Amino acid sequence: MAKKDFTDLSRRSLSTTAASAAAKPTTPPVLHVDARIAVGMFFTLTGTILSAFGLSTRDRMDVYAKSLGIDANLWWGLPLLAFGILMLAFGRRGQIKMDKGQALAPGKPQLRRPR
Repeated sequence: MAKKDFTDLSRRSLSTTAASAAAKPTTPPVLHVDARIAVGMFFTLTGTILSAFGLSTRDRMDVYAKSLGIDANLWWGLPLLAFGILMLAFGRRGQIKMDKGQALAPGKPQLRRPR
């Protein structure tokens, strides 16, 4: 009896799936994400870690003996952090413009065909 119930359920789910697929073709959603946000997050995280390590080892000169006493972790971490914050700001600004453009013209054709 349990086998009969299982086959009924499988037939029912297959038939409803086939009917819904035939009724409406599915198109994948188009994601509008600015790549500068991901790049900015990466550089911000890397710069933060490098700067924190440079600040925490600032008093240990034996660590920086090979770099002539220059705290290279701190001095490279700060530009990476600044670049990451700059990329995040530009990416967020671009994302806001992109979202605003989609809200104003929802019927506007896409530049790229969705995959």
